[in-house]
Amino acid sequence: MTGPGLHEERAQAERRDALRALLARPLLLADRDPEMFAAVVRHRAELVRWFAENAGWTLIVDAGTLHARLLKRASRPDPTRPARAPGRPRDFDRRRYVLLALALAALDDEPVQVTLARLAEKVRELSLEDDALAPFDPDQSAERHAFVDVVRLLEDLGVLAFKDGDADRYARSPGEGDALYDVRERLLSRLLAAPRPPALASGPAHMAEEERAATEEGERTAARHVLFRRLLDDPVVYKDELDPRGRDWLAAGSGFLYERLSRDAGLAVERRAEGLAAIDPAGTLTDNAFPGGGSTVKHAALLLCEWLAERARTARTADPAVQLAAVAWREVVARVRAFQADQATRWSREYEATEAGAEALAREATRLLAGFGLASLAPDGALVPRPACARFAPREASGGRSR
Repeated sequence: MTGPGLHEERAQAERRDALRALLARPLLLADRDPEMFAAVVRHRAELVRWFAENAGWTLIVDAGTLHARLLKRASRPDPTRPARAPGRPRDFDRRRYVLLALALAALDDEPVQVTLARLAEKVRELSLEDDALAPFDPDQSAERHAFVDVVRLLEDLGVLAFKDGDADRYARSPGEGDALYDVRERLLSRLLAAPRPPALASGPAHMAEEERAATEEGERTAARHVLFRRLLDDPVVYKDELDPRGRDWLAAGSGFLYERLSRDAGLAVERRAEGLAAIDPAGTLTDNAFPGGGSTVKHAALLLCEWLAERARTARTADPAVQLAAVAWREVVARVRAFQADQATRWSREYEATEAGAEALAREATRLLAGFGLASLAPDGALVPRPACARFAPREASGGRSR
């Protein structure tokens, strides 16, 4: 192929790569990926329109400060993917999220450079202004380490740029170490993706509310946005998770959905009676891969998934009308303890071969399964297998989209 046809084919491939890069890294910095940022700039108009029309997301491309920000908004709360500072073993807990919010507020009043000690003191002052918050105490080791995790995350996002010093030394002893950072104010102002700014919101739920036209067309648009958001973010979407409007739109607009995801995002959509799975053949649209090696939690989750699938298959063999049944939490923990005994020499010693250790491992493994749409936790704590777990049944071919 030569001439205009080849040019358009190359342009389409470049747009697809740029779109995928923004999905994987919603805050794209030119100094970290200059070629991809240049591609985003070249296809800015098409990318802005694609995200707005299909997912209701806003794309900001700032050629002056050399960054692109895709303001992704989730279609539902998802507790399975907490933030984590790069190189840190633990996920963000409630305290780290509080310190993150305080750090963002503190940075909003800081000049273009700030030291770690100065930022910590500002966070401490802000924490004292709200009686609902536990005061930040940088003299406590646990507090300093949590604060440094927040700073590491902001550095990874590009809001802070490290200049000099040693943050880890500060975490160990604030009197001996400090670090200096540049503050990227434009990135800071665009970090929050909520449709309503905090100053105009009455609470967290109000911040997340999106204004929609109260018309038939407005409802159809909202349903389309929900489906695109779910399939661009999650491996699996079940029909029973959609409201009636969403199911109606899917029945009428499935061809449009599949074409856009395949042609423009490079995803393959698997259709089943229960729902849809968006498969990424390249495996790059992911913040976590399953199954994956080198992790006790992932291995435990895979074994649990195989066990759930085998239980379901055995039950359906006896009675084809049987649905996937919930498994009591105590039975899940007992199964994990059995896995620990079998894998004693290969699994991490982080999770002790005790009731408490097995329960901690079971919590992490089931959270992973929930994140991939393979299982869910009932209000009473029982583990409920979902249809996609059948992909990992023993002696059957497995595969699926990485996250």
